[in-house]
Amino acid sequence: MPGMQGWQAVAFRISGDKAFFFGCGFYGAQDTLCDDAGRHYFRDCYIEGSIDFVFGNGRSLYKDCELHSTAQRFGSVAAQGRHDPCERTGFAFVNCRVTGTGRLYVGRAMGQYSRIVYAYTYFDSVIAPGGWDDWDHASNKSMYVLLQLAS
Repeated sequence: MPGMQGWQAVAFRISGDKAFFFGCGFYGAQDTLCDDAGRHYFRDCYIEGSIDFVFGNGRSLYKDCELHSTAQRFGSVAAQGRHDPCERTGFAFVNCRVTGTGRLYVGRAMGQYSRIVYAYTYFDSVIAPGGWDDWDHASNKSMYVLLQLAS
């Protein structure tokens, strides 16, 4: 319904190749930023949402970004949609900050071979135990990697 706050709606979608975003703010609830297809670079951006607020099948680097959860109960930062092990897609979050409210998964498997990497990233105390949600599909061979987390 028009005017309803906190519901699912894409605030921004990118599917072109070789896009660069610097110092941008993306605000929404569920499915804030649709990183659909192509290679993208997000630098010094602020992305806010509750569930899968970064999602899609892009091949993207998020550097020095803040990812802020507005989830009331449970949410997730990213849902990556890689469906084939040979696809060269995935999300890399480098030197980012994950903050906010609610219990939060760092990622969810939107595809059978989802790929999300966090390197040198600060996580607030909102991360749910285990950190990853496979949407109750044991066949989701999804991968998420947490590398040398900053404290």
